[in-house]
Amino acid sequence: MTEGSGVGVSKEPPVDTKQCLADNASSLVCQQVASSLCFKVKLTDCLEVTWETLLLDKKLYVEIPRGILPAGSKESFVTLLEYAEEQLKCSHVIVCFKRGRNDRASLIRTFMFLGFGVVPPGDSSVPPNPEMLFMAYTID
Repeated sequence: MTEGSGVGVSKEPPVDTKQCLADNASSLVCQQVASSLCFKVKLTDCLEVTWETLLLDKKLYVEIPRGILPAGSKESFVTLLEYAEEQLKCSHVIVCFKRGRNDRASLIRTFMFLGFGVVPPGDSSVPPNPEMLFMAYTID
């Protein structure tokens, strides 16, 4: 198999445990034991995308970084979803981002295309935070 652009090459993202996801998930950390994971997906020699996450009760919480997402973000996020399902055996992946983002509509469309649905306010799977929008992906 030729590597070229990386198509057809199966790679697991390296996972570094560290304290990453702070403000928005702090209430979850206080309630239960959680693991903070940092996924670094190398797409090319000069392009690496990082996702800060929190693993809690078989759910992987991912905070979408502020600002414009780098090139390759969608591809690296799909790799993260595959890793959450196959290696971490997660039941859900939950993304969160600020409701007031300029690109909110685009993010919602993108995540809905990937199979995510908006989590209603007050749902027990997410912390009560009116400034954040949560979307969940259920892994069967």
